[in-house]
Amino acid sequence: MRPFLQALPALLGVLFGAAATYLSTTATERSRWRRAQSVRWDERRIAAYTDYAHSLKHLITVIVRIAAFNGVHPEDDPLDPAEGLPLLAAAGEDRTVKWEAVLMLGGPDVIKAARSWHQMASELQALALGRSSSMTWIETIEATSQARRGFYEAVRRELEIPISGPTDVFEWQMTKYLESTTTPAPPLAADPD
Repeated sequence: MRPFLQALPALLGVLFGAAATYLSTTATERSRWRRAQSVRWDERRIAAYTDYAHSLKHLITVIVRIAAFNGVHPEDDPLDPAEGLPLLAAAGEDRTVKWEAVLMLGGPDVIKAARSWHQMASELQALALGRSSSMTWIETIEATSQARRGFYEAVRRELEIPISGPTDVFEWQMTKYLESTTTPAPPLAADPD
C-alpha cells in the first residue's frame, strides 16, 4: 500500500494535467469554431444585403424611368408604363425574394432600415404612377435617400465595419441632381448700356 501512496501525487498530477489539456484544447477548438461560424455568417449577410440593395436599386430605377415618362421626374431615359409595369412587377418580385434573406440573416436594426428603404420606394412608385402621397416627388426622393443611408449605416454597424468620414456618401446622388435642376439660375447682371 505504501508504494501506491507514494505514487499517488504523481498519478494525481498526470490526471490533473490531462484534464487541463483537454479543457484547454476544447476551449481553443470551440473558440476557433465560433470564429469560423461568425465569418461564414458575415459572408452570407454581406451577400444577402448586397443582393437586396441591388434589387431595390433596380426597382427604383424602373420607378424613376416611369416617373420620367409621366412628367414627374427629369430623366433622360423615360419608360412607357405599358412597357414598364411588367418590369416593375418583376423587379418588385425580385426585391421580395431578396427581402426574405434579409429577414432571415439580418439583425433588428438592419431589418428596420431595409423596411424603411423599401417603404420609401413604394412611395416613389405611388407618385410615379400618379397616385397621391403626403410628400412631393423631391421630398420622397430625399426621404428615400435618407432611408438608403440608414440601411448602409445599419449594415456597417452590424458587420462592425467602421464608418469613417461623412456618411452622406451612402445617400442617393439623385437628391443632389434634383437640387441642381430645381435651383433657380442666378439673376443676370444688369446690362451696362
